[in-house]
Order: sequence, then C-alpha cells, then structure tokens
Amino acid sequence: MTRNTIQRSLVLKAVLGLHNHPTADEIYDEVIKVCPSISKGTVYRNLNLLAESGEIRRVAVANAPDRYDFAVYPHAHFRCKACGRVFDYVIAEKELINDRDNPDLKASDYDLVFSGLCKNCGNF
Repeated sequence: MTRNTIQRSLVLKAVLGLHNHPTADEIYDEVIKVCPSISKGTVYRNLNLLAESGEIRRVAVANAPDRYDFAVYPHAHFRCKACGRVFDYVIAEKELINDRDNPDLKASDYDLVFSGLCKNCGNF
C-alpha cells in the first residue's frame, strides 16, 4: 500500500475535477495553481501510482499522450482525429466480452479506444 501524500491528493483532486480526459501536462497545469512548487516528475509519479492502485484510469491513446479518467469502471473511449479530444464511448459490454466465443479465456476488463471524427469536426 502506498502512502497518501498531499501531492497525491492534489493530483487526484485535479483528475476528479477535470472531466475531459486530461493529459499529464493538463493535470500538472491544474495542480500548480494550488501548489506552485510541485514538479512535473511528482505529478507523473503520482498519476502512475493512482492508476496502478485503481483510483484513476489511464487511457493509452495511439500516437498521443496518455489521458487520465476519473471513471474507473470498464468502458471504451473515442479519440477525435481532428481535434484530439477524448470522449467516453458507450458500447454494450456484453457484446464485447463474450466468453462463449472464447471458452479458454475469461475477460474481466478492457482498454479500447475508437478513433474518428467528433460531431464538431465532422460533417454529420
């Protein structure tokens, strides 16, 4: 078990307060408003610890910085190729994880990122 430090609490509070799947740099920008002496390295280390402990979710995005999500339950994401924003993407989990089709495997979680254009960037 890791120690709960003031810095870790500040990083967690920033992730919980940002509902836009922020990058580590965006989280750092929020934390320095409250604690100007905190280093980027401290923010990165605490993000890693919080993700490893399951308090936040790391969203790995191809060819882009990782994002962080306060919603830790299993769900997919969507990244807009034009603006780079990341959104929660609702899918029917039972359709995605079907143990009947994979009898030798038992899935318990997934990391899935769709990509395309969001409504603001697309013509639809």
